[in-house]
Amino acid sequence: MTDMEFHIDNFMLYCSSKNLSRKTLASYEQTLKLFTLFLKQSFDIEDVKKVQSGHIRQYIKYLRERGKYTVVNKEESKNINHPDNRSDYNLHSRNT
Repeated sequence: MTDMEFHIDNFMLYCSSKNLSRKTLASYEQTLKLFTLFLKQSFDIEDVKKVQSGHIRQYIKYLRERGKYTVVNKEESKNINHPDNRSDYNLHSRNT
C-alpha cells in the first residue's frame, strides 16, 4: 500500500463515520484515486507530503482540457458506464 492509498483509506473511513451516502463515498473515492493516478503518472508522486498546490492546479487544468467524463480510474468502467453516450461527455468546464 502506498502512502497516498493509506491516506485515501483513512479519509474514506472518516467519511464513512459521518454516515455519508454510498454514492457520495464512491464519488469521493473515485475523485481521490483519479488525482492519485495523475500525480503518479505526471510527477511520479506517491507521498502525500510531496503534493503542492501547483500539482492541484495542474490537475484542474488537465481535467478542464480533457473534458467531462473522459478521465476514469479503471478503463474497463468505460465499457460498463458508456460515458460517451452522455450529452455532456467531453464538454469543457464552463467555469474557466
